[in-house]
Amino acid sequence: MSAGLPASTGMLPGGQPPASSRDDLRRRRNRRLKNQVFLVVCIGATSISVAVLLLLLGSIVVQGAKYLDLDLLRNFASRKPDEAGIKAALWGSIWLCGICLVVAVPLGICTAIFLEEYKPRGNTGKRMYGFIQLNISNLAGVPSIVYGILGLTVFVRMFGLFGSPNLSVYDEMYRLRLADGRTVLAEIVDIEADPVEAESPVEGTLSIPRAEIVESDRFYARRHTFELRDGRTITGDLSEFTTETITIEVTPELTEQFAPADVAGYRTKNVIEHGEPESFFYLRLPLSGSVLAGGLTLSLVILPILIIASREALRAVPPSLREGAFALGSTRWQMIWRMILPASVPGIMTGTILAISRAIGEAAPLLVIGGILFIMFTPRNMMDDFAALPLQIYNWASRPQAEFHKVAASGIIVLLGVLLVFNAIAIVVRQKFQRPLQ
Repeated sequence: MSAGLPASTGMLPGGQPPASSRDDLRRRRNRRLKNQVFLVVCIGATSISVAVLLLLLGSIVVQGAKYLDLDLLRNFASRKPDEAGIKAALWGSIWLCGICLVVAVPLGICTAIFLEEYKPRGNTGKRMYGFIQLNISNLAGVPSIVYGILGLTVFVRMFGLFGSPNLSVYDEMYRLRLADGRTVLAEIVDIEADPVEAESPVEGTLSIPRAEIVESDRFYARRHTFELRDGRTITGDLSEFTTETITIEVTPELTEQFAPADVAGYRTKNVIEHGEPESFFYLRLPLSGSVLAGGLTLSLVILPILIIASREALRAVPPSLREGAFALGSTRWQMIWRMILPASVPGIMTGTILAISRAIGEAAPLLVIGGILFIMFTPRNMMDDFAALPLQIYNWASRPQAEFHKVAASGIIVLLGVLLVFNAIAIVVRQKFQRPLQ
């Protein structure tokens, strides 16, 4: 630059900026204006959503305040609104969520660990890996009623491998072991009576003193097999038995009759079961419309959500933790168990909260598998029938009486309360694992 000439300021004569600078200023103003407009739209959409949510919650609280008391929690369902309660439905939902947590959470976390930490290297393994990923992504968007149909086939009916799940088509019988060493298979009206009145297909009517019964075991007979003295074996449903004749329906078109004196041997084919029906550790196959079948079905509903959330939590762990663990000589499992899982627990618990929030509000799959709308007891074990809060609310809301609609609003408040309790437990667990890492 020559001495004595003024420095260039980038301004045109008359103090105007050049055209390129004016374009830059215009673009910046447009971007700021678009950002502000977008911010206003987002705030407006959020405000509308929150306002609608508050309006719905306020309407529910106003309608349900009348019946929101301890009697609502203590009473069973009733045909009178003033006496209606949600005790059975509340405990049914707690059982369902407990089964979901026990089954779905470990399975979802283990699947996520396999997909993220044990990625295959071969071509065949990579194809299978991609196929599994594709199916998990697709299952996350499947309507819940489809899972209900799947649960009906797999859990309730078990593909028909163990017979009909409806116990009403079976004969409820008892196996009595007597003090003299005999074993009697018979139908009994009241096992607690003294003497016990029993109807045996072979021995006829029996009156057994209670003191002579060493052990009694109830079971459900599917088929009855009689071995006759003439060498024949007849198997079928027990239609009728008297002191003179026993009638067996071999097929719908074929019926056999014979005298009890002609019987050389008798046995039954029973429902597969373990334990006493009144015991907590009672298991029966097929599962029928039990609370276990409902919990397993809901586990299928939330499993894709848990897998996807757990994978994202594992993926968010910095790779430096993995590399440092390997550098110190840890095996892959030691690295996962001691480093990756503790670091990803907060994210996994967030996914668990979302999954349980969905499971506790599902009604369609429970209706498909046979959830009961009116029930007067709480589950004693996993084979009992059950009700659930969404089913009970649906039942009350579908009734024409306006008072039942208010009871349904009270049930919705209780459902939200249960959901908040489960979420609070998950948040406490998440924070417990998050503090050391911070």
